[in-house]
Amino acid sequence: MGKRLAALLCSIALALCACSAPGAQQPEPQPQPQEAAKQEPDKIEPKKLNDYTWDELSRISAEISAAPDDEEGRSVAQHYGLVDENGALSQDTKQIVLNDTRALDVRLAGIRHDDRADDNGKAGLTFMTVGAWDKRPMNEGGGIEGGWEKSDLRSWLATDAKAMLDDDLAKALIPVNKLTNNVGLTSSEDSVTNTADELWVFSPCEVCGEIRWDVEEYKQKRGLQDVDGLLGLEGSQYEVFEQAGVSDSSDPNGFLSLEQSTGTMPWWYRSPYPFDWEGMGDTGSKGYFYQVRDSGYPESIGSPEVPAGVVVGFCV
Repeated sequence: MGKRLAALLCSIALALCACSAPGAQQPEPQPQPQEAAKQEPDKIEPKKLNDYTWDELSRISAEISAAPDDEEGRSVAQHYGLVDENGALSQDTKQIVLNDTRALDVRLAGIRHDDRADDNGKAGLTFMTVGAWDKRPMNEGGGIEGGWEKSDLRSWLATDAKAMLDDDLAKALIPVNKLTNNVGLTSSEDSVTNTADELWVFSPCEVCGEIRWDVEEYKQKRGLQDVDGLLGLEGSQYEVFEQAGVSDSSDPNGFLSLEQSTGTMPWWYRSPYPFDWEGMGDTGSKGYFYQVRDSGYPESIGSPEVPAGVVVGFCV
């Protein structure tokens, strides 16, 4: 037994010497689960807007949203080329192709502008179509009762229009809160309520900023309510329109004009015209929605059953 034990101990010693000898191959240390969890995800390299995938833009948007304040959020956007060296919103566009083969260009409309409908802070990036997605009525049968919330156009955007998007973009969409007079004919500020929308059309104040369309003489002569006050509750001006110099009475750079193959066309705001203009009654069975004129002038009204351009906003 003594000889056998001595031989075993000798074998063990020789094995240990071989493992520690110079040049001996050592086994690779295996990463612990905690170390693997710390590995950095794939980095996104800055590039032109059109070269980003929607998954990348969704991840960038989440990073902007998670920033502690707007300044930090803009710094993140600038790193990715979405804000230029002067702090202005990028004017680059990105093309989307609908499933009916039509191509649309979209561009950035705002950074950390919209409130997420899940109450999880701000959506990082808001986009808008450069031209009209389509030409459609607000309500095929006319009328403004129920406002944007009950409109045919909102229903179409949430169903048929969304179904035209490729899966990558459709999955990236984030529902956000949109404030609108969702009654129709009204004088109550309580008529302005939230809807959660993935695709929407803009309100007058989101495009123009402060609204001063309710001429004093109307209130004095006819006792009409403060229309400007109602419209002013429906959001705030997006950076893209502010940069273009758009106001409630001016579009100095022609930013709002929709040049289509068939010529210019008016396009919809989502806001109903809230008072009775020509004795149309108070049932909401008739009325108008606000529009941008075909010339690009920021203010007009149109009959809801008459098709007009649909300029669409969305967040990722």
